[in-house]
Amino acid sequence: MPSRQDNQITLLEHSTFDRILAAVLTWLVPGAGYWLLGYRTRAVLFATLLLGLFWTGERLLAGNGDGQFMAVTYEVHPVFFVLESGNGLSAFLANFIWGAAAHADGLRDIREMPRHLNLGILFCVISGMLNVLLVLNVLDKKTWLLAGEKALTPRKNEGETG
Repeated sequence: MPSRQDNQITLLEHSTFDRILAAVLTWLVPGAGYWLLGYRTRAVLFATLLLGLFWTGERLLAGNGDGQFMAVTYEVHPVFFVLESGNGLSAFLANFIWGAAAHADGLRDIREMPRHLNLGILFCVISGMLNVLLVLNVLDKKTWLLAGEKALTPRKNEGETG
């Protein structure tokens, strides 16, 4: 098992490739780059919040309880799709599974649209945009230096006062 000193050296002497790898992992799965940096709690928190927000939005796009899911596709909403694609793997998975038009002509009656369509799109887009902020933060050299300093500081024992 690598020591805390080894982790600190790795974080302080990181390469551009390491930062890009962490950013790509964060884009694919929100919080994965923070996990790589050693911020386990932060990684789980961000993953839970952003993926929960995205999949709640997708659930709202399911319609009026008829179980017919729909995703924000590039063909229907190119701007919203680009914004939600900040979620990476989740956005493309939802588009792959539910991206086909619900009818042959691709149009629906207004009364058949999901009741909370706008809210679902908003949740998906906001989670994608927030994940882009996480990617930018993981790319930042300062984040890596702070993680290296954190790995260097000794942890206090639980019973220790101070």
